[in-house]
Amino acid sequence: MKFGVWSLEFSPDHMLGEKHCPICALPALRKCAHLALAAEARDFVRRCIEASQAQPQWQLLCERRRSSLRNAGDWSPEREDFMWLETAFCNEFFNGLRWFSGIDYEWRTINRGERGGFWVLLWSKEPRRLWWELRDEIERQAHALFSPPATRVTSGGPWLFPPAGS
Repeated sequence: MKFGVWSLEFSPDHMLGEKHCPICALPALRKCAHLALAAEARDFVRRCIEASQAQPQWQLLCERRRSSLRNAGDWSPEREDFMWLETAFCNEFFNGLRWFSGIDYEWRTINRGERGGFWVLLWSKEPRRLWWELRDEIERQAHALFSPPATRVTSGGPWLFPPAGS
């Protein structure tokens, strides 16, 4: 597994508002050990799923959420698109993780200014552990959607509902 993969090279003159690592303060272009991922915003979620090697868990989670929303009458393509923007994705999956240190945005241009866009920088004290933790969180959420309700065991046996008066 390769973390913090960079497919394109950048120079400082092709960047606006260069960010620095919140842990060691190195510029993002120096690719310090805390930069778990640098990706164009439109590719951020896909790249996170790939880095965490959670494609099967992700497909299951998406399928179950879609089904749950349809059953509730709340599903729409626009709602689904919004849910997986990088900020919503971070709020949903990263914010509670121990190894998540934050995200930043940079404007970067590629090929001498012909194309530019916002890049998302994902920071972690331990990127490898962050990806493992993300995979576990996605799997946990996928299974939590359709898990049977917890049963309560009392001296009288298992109950789907608490006994009257308890």
